[in-house]
Amino acid sequence: MRIALCSYSQKEKETALLMKLGKVDRFDNGVFCTYAMQRDGPYDAVVVMEDGAKGMNFCMSIRGYSKTIPLLWISDQAEFEPQSRRMQVESFLVKPVAEQSLQQAVLELLQTAKGFRQMDKEGEIK
Repeated sequence: MRIALCSYSQKEKETALLMKLGKVDRFDNGVFCTYAMQRDGPYDAVVVMEDGAKGMNFCMSIRGYSKTIPLLWISDQAEFEPQSRRMQVESFLVKPVAEQSLQQAVLELLQTAKGFRQMDKEGEIK
């Protein structure tokens, strides 16, 4: 599984956890992430670990590229949750996030990704 981690700062603990679940590429700009998806193909899931408007900008860049890629946004501001729903973010978590909660949310994203890959051309799950 390929996971994109979008964050302006290094997230060593979170990156180590995500690496247990798949290959992780970190981006400090949503545009760089979408460029990588155009060049190398889509990620199985994208995790945005940025607060407030910065996190929203990451999500907007990702959704501008793909409406279906599974997306998790982690922010310290719960008031951005309505915006996450409008952008069809699959999961929105408010910091602090326990390691187990992060792992569970990412596993659910990866299951969503697996479901998308199993859909046939008529949109039905095989």
